[in-house]
Amino acid sequence: MATLDIPQLRSMVAVATFSSVRRAAEALHLTPSAVSNHLRKLEKTLGTRLVTAQGRGIGLTSDGEELVARARVILTHHDDAIHALAPPGDSEFLVAATEHAAQFLVPSVVSTLNTLHPGREIRLRLTRSAHVRDLVHDDRADVALMLTRPARGSHAIAELPLQWFGTDDAPLDRLIFFTRPCAVRDQALASLTKTPHQIAKECPDLTGVLTAARHGLGVTPLPRLGPPPDGVSRIDALPPIPDVTLYAATSDRIDSMTRARIIETLRARVTADRRVDS
Repeated sequence: MATLDIPQLRSMVAVATFSSVRRAAEALHLTPSAVSNHLRKLEKTLGTRLVTAQGRGIGLTSDGEELVARARVILTHHDDAIHALAPPGDSEFLVAATEHAAQFLVPSVVSTLNTLHPGREIRLRLTRSAHVRDLVHDDRADVALMLTRPARGSHAIAELPLQWFGTDDAPLDRLIFFTRPCAVRDQALASLTKTPHQIAKECPDLTGVLTAARHGLGVTPLPRLGPPPDGVSRIDALPPIPDVTLYAATSDRIDSMTRARIIETLRARVTADRRVDS
């Protein structure tokens, strides 16, 4: 029977999250060739194509989408087992983040940790804000990024502007959302109280949301950070969406200097992106 390798699954999930081998490699602190090799090995093991070129980035085949959904479950159970049965490692940090913050902010956090704590292993958990808060409250996440409802000890980083995204011919009254709970979804619906709409699709992760939007099923709200995702563009015909607050929390395993540097780096990253956007 074929066996799926945990590091390979982490690479697959990271590529799906970032839509880029290079960005996934940066987040995982690997080389792009190592991540690409992980993908090739998964495809060989399963005997099917999992990824495909999509504009400047990487897209998923239908089998790739299926694997990513299952890989998230496998990795969650794997990591939960490690944390439940093994004592915390002195040589590792766990960075947990909402998927909405992953592509542009998590690499900055990883880079800061690598600079200040060389040699530490850094593991990523990219999930929903509600799950990120749970990891903070359970004292498992060393650095956590979440939206709207902060965990205890959180620092407000910035107000993130939200924007509708979709294809040029997407029906504007059809909406694509994360499943509840989702702060971005709540803010978007609050902006449409006087605008006819219906929910066309609900997805458990960002990969599914973007895939549905790229197929023209409707429009979706996303934080306006960096360039638009490949295959969709900004939609200005709908009412503006209220901002969401990005929060960061750190564990007691993060010293005060590192905490201050992470917060400073995140705020500078958001500020720089706004300057480019304007």
